[in-house]
Amino acid sequence: MAIKFKYGGVLFTADTPEEAAKTLAILKERDAESARKMGWRRFMTKYGSHADQMMASMDEELETPWTREVFLNFIDRLGSPQQAALAALVTRRRMTDEELRKELKVPGNQALAGVLSGISKQAAALGINARAIFGFENLRNAGKRRSTYHVADKFLQIARDMNWPQTPSER
Repeated sequence: MAIKFKYGGVLFTADTPEEAAKTLAILKERDAESARKMGWRRFMTKYGSHADQMMASMDEELETPWTREVFLNFIDRLGSPQQAALAALVTRRRMTDEELRKELKVPGNQALAGVLSGISKQAAALGINARAIFGFENLRNAGKRRSTYHVADKFLQIARDMNWPQTPSER
């Protein structure tokens, strides 16, 4: 099944979710490089309000890389800690690093980073950007760093469609 997506007003077609993700990554990098070279103000001047719209909606324009088969393949590739992390994010939608560490019973952010890195590596092996699964924000308050993690909307949708994670009574 061909995957169609728009970027910058141009319609693209890819044969696989991996090809679509790679194509979009190349296009985004090209535009980011252009913006860096031109300077953001000049980029905005050249492209006007279309640039804001293009940058804000480029992720929405891509049809999801998630199919039932891709989702199942991805979940099967994950270890128990990675599945537990994603299950927590799918269930709660947003968690602080402290909440996620407590849920996973890991001692610190370095251990948490290892779990999340495993998710990213398995996604990359399938040609999927980790941000199609989860995102994060790092904040500083009184010199202390805090991270907040959230599940990507399209990953949340496929997880719900697949009834994942199942509760213990559903297994």
